[in-house]
Amino acid sequence: MEIVLLILKIIGIILLVLLGILLTLLLLVLFFPISYRVSASYNEAVKARAKVYWLFHLISVTFDYGDGVKKCILRLFGIPLMDFLNPKPKKKKKKSEEKEPIKPKADAEIKKTQSDVKLEDFVSAEETKETDSDEVLENIASADAEKEEKLPFWKKIKITVDTIIQKIKNLIQKGVDVKKKTDNWIEILQRERTKVALLKVKDQIIKLLKHILPRKWKAYAEMGFDDPATTGKILGYYWMFIGLYGNHFICVPNFEEKVLVANVDAKGRIQVVQLVYVVFKFLFDKDLVYLRKTVSKANS
Repeated sequence: MEIVLLILKIIGIILLVLLGILLTLLLLVLFFPISYRVSASYNEAVKARAKVYWLFHLISVTFDYGDGVKKCILRLFGIPLMDFLNPKPKKKKKKSEEKEPIKPKADAEIKKTQSDVKLEDFVSAEETKETDSDEVLENIASADAEKEEKLPFWKKIKITVDTIIQKIKNLIQKGVDVKKKTDNWIEILQRERTKVALLKVKDQIIKLLKHILPRKWKAYAEMGFDDPATTGKILGYYWMFIGLYGNHFICVPNFEEKVLVANVDAKGRIQVVQLVYVVFKFLFDKDLVYLRKTVSKANS
């Protein structure tokens, strides 16, 4: 009895350890952020480098582009595992060459002549089929043309008028359908619950963008055009929107020569728990569920 209890105790300890490991991994995935860094530059050619890493670079993916290089490498503990853009070619297995039995020359010649005769018969049969089908199509077309020529002039006018009337009816029906759909959408958008749901969608999208977009970024650009007036206009637009980027973006004009040099560096991080929360809100919030069902009904 004691041995059985000891075995059960060991099994329980192992299960608890496994459960603890799984719970720790789940908490790490949910709460430990995925970090990324993107840097790019332009000076007569584009160069870019991006890196996404998790858990102190335990797992990382790096992307490099420029100077004729294009690669995206997955690493584990810093050891490269695979390049997504340049996969290694699979080794082809060498097939053992089977020796064909040598047949007498006379048999080969006889078979060749027989196959030639069969091929000629097949080609001639196909040609006769094609000519027959062409003749049938020509006969049908000529018969239709004769029928149209035999119709009286007033009947031709009636057919033309009927087709025009039918097209006008179709257009009117499409206009009526569009008006019904537009009126339906206006009625949906005027509902209080729809307004509340749209506000919630807007808030969730803004929160998601704030979480995903880089927290630190810097950009620099030196620009100059053939016409100094164009350079001045671009600089005016830069100062017009200076409140959006502040000290993060510096633009230096060059009125003497044509030049364009730019670089950008950005860092950010993403928590999976935040993404799960947003998805949960979209799936189970009552107002958002109502909005999804209403949109699907309006589009159907």
